[in-house]
Amino acid sequence: MTRENKNYLTDKQVETLKDKLLADKERILNTDNFKNPEQGHLDKNELMDPVDEASINIQVADDLRYRNRNNFYLKKLNKSLSKVADGTLGICEECDDAISFERLAARPTAELCISCKEEAEMGEKSNFYKKKSKSLGKTLQEMSGR
Repeated sequence: MTRENKNYLTDKQVETLKDKLLADKERILNTDNFKNPEQGHLDKNELMDPVDEASINIQVADDLRYRNRNNFYLKKLNKSLSKVADGTLGICEECDDAISFERLAARPTAELCISCKEEAEMGEKSNFYKKKSKSLGKTLQEMSGR
């Protein structure tokens, strides 16, 4: 049996998850930070003193981190929406078993069933050397060597 032929979710469940994915995507695309990343930032020429500059630098760093998280989540949302289109939403990418509707309702971008996710997390916890940051794509060794 191929992946495309497995239907672990009902049509109603898939529609519910699709609506949730689309709502999350719309929410991200409509955030002020995503639409206009420069909004609310002062020009360097407008800064009064080093404290103002430090405050602005912290705000910019936080905004950038938030925007990067939204971009990362947006990619996951688009991937999940493509799975809806090709009929593979709810199929574990590791073992081809079902991802429960309850898990997908809580995390609609889940790519692994609970068993495979727990196994992956155990492997991540036990392998500290060359551990990768999922959002930055760099190993901890590279990040600490800056």
